[in-house]
Amino acid sequence: MRKETAFIIGFVAFTVSTAALIWGVALPNFKPVSFPQIASGTLDVGPMHHTRALTTQEVATLNDWTHAHSGGWGPLYRTPPSSGDAHLHLRDAQNKEVLVLTLWTGISAADWNNTVFMESPDGSTVRSESFSAQAFAPLRMLVDGFSYQHSGYP
Repeated sequence: MRKETAFIIGFVAFTVSTAALIWGVALPNFKPVSFPQIASGTLDVGPMHHTRALTTQEVATLNDWTHAHSGGWGPLYRTPPSSGDAHLHLRDAQNKEVLVLTLWTGISAADWNNTVFMESPDGSTVRSESFSAQAFAPLRMLVDGFSYQHSGYP
């Protein structure tokens, strides 16, 4: 085998293996999120942390919303400007906290409005997604039941 042929084969092998390694690490972040069935939850709103239990209708709305929006969730890649405007602490039928959704509804910063963080209760997995005003509307309706101060700029 000539030197040039060995070099080309080595270069192609190196390039393909590097790309395969990068995709192997990145691909799990592109899978749709599997949301658990929600049975109950609480809503914590604003800097004063006003808390209330979610109604049965609100839980049904959240179940519908989460199952309709399972794609597009990516890893958290930058620090948010605040801790968010509202937190939904969601529980399953065994009353175990299974999911925390953090919502940005207000003036956080233009690129953070209508953004949702989905995180595991222990904080080991955090995914985020920004939604259109129409897709975010059901979540906004949950939060707008409270009079609260929206998050400010950092």
